[in-house]
Amino acid sequence: MRMRVLVTAFAAFSASACGSFAGALVYQPVNPAFGGSPLNGSWMLSQAQAQNQYTNSGRSSGLSSALTPGQIFASQLTSQLYGSLANQITEALFGANAQQSGTYTLAGTTISFVRVGGEIQIAINDGTSVTNITVPAAP
Repeated sequence: MRMRVLVTAFAAFSASACGSFAGALVYQPVNPAFGGSPLNGSWMLSQAQAQNQYTNSGRSSGLSSALTPGQIFASQLTSQLYGSLANQITEALFGANAQQSGTYTLAGTTISFVRVGGEIQIAINDGTSVTNITVPAAP
C-alpha cells in the first residue's frame, strides 16, 4: 500500500514537472529573404551553388563586361530582329488575315508553318537542328 502511494506521488510529481516545460511552437524562417537570420545567407548560397547543375560554359558571370560595345549592340539588334520576326509570324498565324501556310527566313534560320485541321504546325530550322512545335489554331 505504501509503495503504491509513493509510485502515485512520484508519477504526479513527474507529470507536473514535464508540463511546466511546454511552450507554444513559433515558426522561424531559415531564408534571410523571408525574415530568417542573415547569418544563414552564405550557407544557403553555398548549398544552392553546390546543387546547381547548370554551368556558365566558361564565361564570366558579368557577360556584358566580357563583350565589346559592338558585340553588345549586335546581340541586342539580333534580339530585336527576332522579336520583330516573331510578331510578324504571330500576325500571320492569328491576325485578321491569318494565312494557311508561310515561310520566314532570318540569318540562316527558317521558320515555316502550316495549318492542319485545328492545329498549326511550326518548324524552326537553324541549319543544324529542326524544332517542331504544334499549337492550337485559335489563340
